[in-house]
Amino acid sequence: MLFDALFTNGVIHTQDAACPTAHSLGVHNGRIISLDNELPATSFREVHNLGAAAVVPGFNDAHLHLTYLGEAQLQVDLRPAAVTGMDQVLAAVGQACRDAPPGAWVIGAGYDQNYLGDTHPTAEMLDRVSQGHPVWLIHNSRHMGVANTEAFERAGFPGRRNVPVPDGGAVAKDANGNAAGLLQETARALVTAAIPGKTAEDVAAMVGAGSRVALDLGITSITEPGLGAPAHIGHSAVDVAGYQLARDTGRLGVRATVMPYLTALHPLTGNADEAAGAPFGLDLGLRSGLGDEWLRIGPVKILSDGSMIGRSAFMCCDYPADDAAGISNRGMLQFPADNLRDWLTGAHRSGWQVAVHAIGDAALDVVMDILEDAQRQHPRPDTRHRIEHLSTASDLQLKRAAALGLVGVPQGRFISELGDGVVRAVGQDRVPSIYRVKGLLDAGMEIPASTDAPVVDASPILNIHDLVNRRTASGADFGPEERITVAQAVRAYTVGSAYAVHEEQYKGTLSHGMLADFVTLSEDLYRVDARNIRDVKVTGTFVAGRPVHSTR
Repeated sequence: MLFDALFTNGVIHTQDAACPTAHSLGVHNGRIISLDNELPATSFREVHNLGAAAVVPGFNDAHLHLTYLGEAQLQVDLRPAAVTGMDQVLAAVGQACRDAPPGAWVIGAGYDQNYLGDTHPTAEMLDRVSQGHPVWLIHNSRHMGVANTEAFERAGFPGRRNVPVPDGGAVAKDANGNAAGLLQETARALVTAAIPGKTAEDVAAMVGAGSRVALDLGITSITEPGLGAPAHIGHSAVDVAGYQLARDTGRLGVRATVMPYLTALHPLTGNADEAAGAPFGLDLGLRSGLGDEWLRIGPVKILSDGSMIGRSAFMCCDYPADDAAGISNRGMLQFPADNLRDWLTGAHRSGWQVAVHAIGDAALDVVMDILEDAQRQHPRPDTRHRIEHLSTASDLQLKRAAALGLVGVPQGRFISELGDGVVRAVGQDRVPSIYRVKGLLDAGMEIPASTDAPVVDASPILNIHDLVNRRTASGADFGPEERITVAQAVRAYTVGSAYAVHEEQYKGTLSHGMLADFVTLSEDLYRVDARNIRDVKVTGTFVAGRPVHSTR
């Protein structure tokens, strides 16, 4: 009997403390069966020379919106890297409107007001270029967006009049008291509910497109944070069916752990009015952990607050820019704290791993109070409840989070792409408490790595560069005391991301019995000058020992 494949002549960083480096690895049935000289080349059907390339386990993005990454390939690209200035934003939207079928929605994504003179587009601006199309522009934070007058019309608000302000949301108004175009947080649903819903086939197509982008970047596993609740996050009630269809038809190229959004869950007792903290889940009691190594239900996701650059993250203190203008604004919770308590306690009680978006330090305290009480009332071992982003925290808060067994999920790429805007929003004096990473490690957490793409670039190489260097797009240092090493960043992208969803038993290291997912690199990340990490290229991506991307 011959085994499948032997990969030789590599500099393999295994992430396994028992054997940190190797020069070859053997693969059979998608798993690693040998390292170095444990089996001779004659035992394998195929032998591949890696050409002395550096090798690491496949990157695992612990917080990546794969379907939105795929959808972005079909939308108007309004990221600062693609358009600079309001004129270019409007020109790109105008061209898309001219190209679109009559009456079709035109959707753009990725604009950032910090690159537009701290100004959002308005409905009137979009009306001038929209050719009668309804237009919806998604902010790069995914926490706000701008609609034109036709979009409001289709949503049931002709002339942008009488637009209500929902709890947990904000609606910008013009001088006449009508909606100006900008909708924040829960108010986005006022317009997005009118956009035609996605089918399972639509979602599968987005999964396929997102997979192709991810594999080219060396990403072999992802966790998609939030599906099934289009009023909040996700595309339709059949998002998971779309993932299943993508897998059935060969379009799911990465290993995916998916998070249903918490509002897709419901009481499991048959009595919606039962006391607070009743079991809360999906039909048939489905919960975190169902699935296999390709597609798996992960934690349940909920947003507790908003974003810092949108000044809607729930902070301990007013945002300085608003305070200077005489406006008291600490941001907001997306839902009343009592609702969050009932939902999170019910999900915890039903066996779910919980993943809570908490960017502001005040939101973090609310969430930790709830999760601590839930565990006290309904003890469970090794829950690994997650704090998505954990963007603002003091030493005491990090110590408490670690003591509660929480997993912080940071995004290093936020530093370069969003950092300058964050400084403008919260002030320079708050920077030491923002986007902390070393502080999480020092507190004793096993941290994953993630990007939140397409909010920012999905590239693991660029993310590692920012985790190590911590400089904004303008070149300013951003909390240099929070820099981590390449070794720590690569571990986060492999071991840490697997740990964050209870998958470390078969993923994260290149060692015996583990999945044979790995990437080859143009240079060794462990040896390259830190300033040049961003120039390293992924030259090959392998999933289950099979090549799925190559630049050679």
